[in-house]
Amino acid sequence: MAANKQLAARLMPIGPQTNLEAIKIGPSRFTDDIWDLRDFIKIKAQKESLKYIKFGYIEQDALKQTAKHYAYYKLGHIKPQTVRNYINSCLPMFIEFAVENGIRSFSELTQEQFLAFNLWMKNEKKVAQQTGYRGAFIVQEIIEKGQIKGWNVPQTNILRGLSSYQLWDIKKTMKTNKTKPIPEEVFNQILYHATHDEQDILTKAGIIIQSQTGLRISEVLSIREGCVKRTADGDDYLEVTLGKTEKGNPICHKVFINELVQNAVSELSDYTKQLRKESGIKELFLIRNRGIRVLSGDGYDAYKLKSFVKRWDIRDNKGDLYHLASHQFRATFVRELVLRKVPIDMIMKQFAHVSIEMTAHYLILREEEIREIYSEMILSPESKIAGIRAGEIKQKLDGLFHGKTEAEVDGVIDDLSRTMSFNPLPTGVCLYDFRRGNCTDGDGCFFYNCPNYMTEIKFLPILKGELELLEKEMSRLKALGYEREWQKQEIKHRYLKPLVESLEVQCES
Repeated sequence: MAANKQLAARLMPIGPQTNLEAIKIGPSRFTDDIWDLRDFIKIKAQKESLKYIKFGYIEQDALKQTAKHYAYYKLGHIKPQTVRNYINSCLPMFIEFAVENGIRSFSELTQEQFLAFNLWMKNEKKVAQQTGYRGAFIVQEIIEKGQIKGWNVPQTNILRGLSSYQLWDIKKTMKTNKTKPIPEEVFNQILYHATHDEQDILTKAGIIIQSQTGLRISEVLSIREGCVKRTADGDDYLEVTLGKTEKGNPICHKVFINELVQNAVSELSDYTKQLRKESGIKELFLIRNRGIRVLSGDGYDAYKLKSFVKRWDIRDNKGDLYHLASHQFRATFVRELVLRKVPIDMIMKQFAHVSIEMTAHYLILREEEIREIYSEMILSPESKIAGIRAGEIKQKLDGLFHGKTEAEVDGVIDDLSRTMSFNPLPTGVCLYDFRRGNCTDGDGCFFYNCPNYMTEIKFLPILKGELELLEKEMSRLKALGYEREWQKQEIKHRYLKPLVESLEVQCES
């Protein structure tokens, strides 16, 4: 997250001798118990009452002063509405605990009290996992930043060996709640029925636009009359409103589109023309429901997508109706970009983020997550792989997965992926760990006889194309009598053909 640049630029640095009465946050002073952020939170849908940071609930002066220093520091680094959430919603839990336990200053906090605070939230308050984590995280960060900035906090490392992340086991929650890409076979069904069969124009347009651009559903629903434009070079692009960017306020963003999206937008525009004429609303995703209004993202998921899946009987590999959420289109789009090795800075431009870190945060493109994409491809129970070690790997995986639930299987895959290296190749992945030194045989992957080389069924079209070209070249060399060159190609053919045949058999099964 990024700070509101206008606000960050107006924040004066605070030193030991700074007159806090002179420090201003918009129309408010540092010493005020309410900081007015209305000048910096411009989101129209945001309630006015949620544009203030309130410190009045903190009765202990030392605690309040440190909380203000923390809030002021964070205003220079993240969005003001996020800081307001930290102080108004997350910190009160600790303040309540501090009052009950006679803690008048953060400097009095001990490691035992920090642990007791976490246990108090878990056992007495019985807060949800994310709520507890946020409450603990705020206290942890106040101490860590305060020791650097010279605030009134413990000067010894009372958090040694502790972190709110570990105390609340957030890693497992994040793993479980992560938006997973749509399985390829399910995605193909969705796109086929959307383009060939679906009669509900709003459903059809939403699926096509999301699947081909990776935009959020809220961004797709923001498109308006005349949103399709053309560059001087003749390339078509779509203008959408992006609300969640590091640039702060919502911006108009341009996304290049293909013919499928262009046709979907044109059909949608014709379909809602009369509704726009009656209402004066310029957005294209309009419905007539208690008046004419723009379709909401929640409504799209709950009614449009759910009905679509049921109508066309789209099922997962267990035979159950697939539970489709609109945000999965974004994760699926990103997965395909990663697998095609599109540079991250290009993906960053597609989604209008101003830093690679933001792209990683929002699009799940960190190194760890890229590894997860490949580990799921190679290690999942449904994977269809080929390579010298493919049979050995599948046999061992079958033993590890036997009798385990889906969640337990995900855990096994996650644990295994952390012990392996996944080095993307044009036609698969190399499992060799380069930390052990250079690859012992640089041509091994090229000739497909390296035990570290693994491929998967999605690479079958590329491998088949290579095999066809290779066989044509071998025929040409044979006819010309170039025996030595033919023998070189024959070595590659000896290993490539079984790979293709293995994947073809799995494709038919």
